[in-house]
Amino acid sequence: MKIFIIGYGKMGKMIESLAAKAGHEIVAVVDAGQFWPRFTDDDRPDVAIEFTQPDEVSDNLKHCIEWGIPVVTGTTGWEDSREEIRNLCLQKNAAVMFGSNYSIGVNVWFNALKAVAAGLATTSGYQVSIDETHHVNKKDKPSGTAITAANLIYERMQQYDGWSLKDENNKIHIEAHRRQDVTGMHSVLFSSEMDEVELVHRAHSREGFAKGAIRAAEWLCNKKGFFDFSTVFEEIFAFGNK
Repeated sequence: MKIFIIGYGKMGKMIESLAAKAGHEIVAVVDAGQFWPRFTDDDRPDVAIEFTQPDEVSDNLKHCIEWGIPVVTGTTGWEDSREEIRNLCLQKNAAVMFGSNYSIGVNVWFNALKAVAAGLATTSGYQVSIDETHHVNKKDKPSGTAITAANLIYERMQQYDGWSLKDENNKIHIEAHRRQDVTGMHSVLFSSEMDEVELVHRAHSREGFAKGAIRAAEWLCNKKGFFDFSTVFEEIFAFGNK
């Protein structure tokens, strides 16, 4: 598979290293402020993998769509332009994969949250709070992973109608922290007078995110459509088929 890497920060470098070890070819790398390459038929990428910043991602995705390059993006914080990108992708018969988190562990954690939220929704008295911590250079707050977790929960617990960074009635409270040298930590607490259930995911490195993004790229390169990684995660990793 020929890969075009968009964004050459820590994630871009990790993807470059792991993709090469997996036998894939990196045909181009572009970082913020650099001119994009013009591909020939010989070096045209099969897929692009994009990890940049919230203010850059929409333009990057539009370029890939216009050029007919399937693209996997792990950038978060662009929800306001999500529908515009979706419509352009479908109009151009292109391929886009987005995800708040490509880690296998996090997506299993998402599935666990669904089960716990659905189970505890059958009884009253449980309050939900989310705590997330990331490195100081992460610009969006709260994290896309925390937002995904909140969405999964309030879709299943009718006492909530959304999430907030403030302590508001009928909203899941997300506490977001930015600290030095933290890859990512997410904790969800279901608390009642009877007991507590807490589900935690801690990332020790970026490797899990990079491996998941490469697997997503392998899956996407021969497809058309606008995909949320969390909805096709089990298909990509063939869960339940072994």
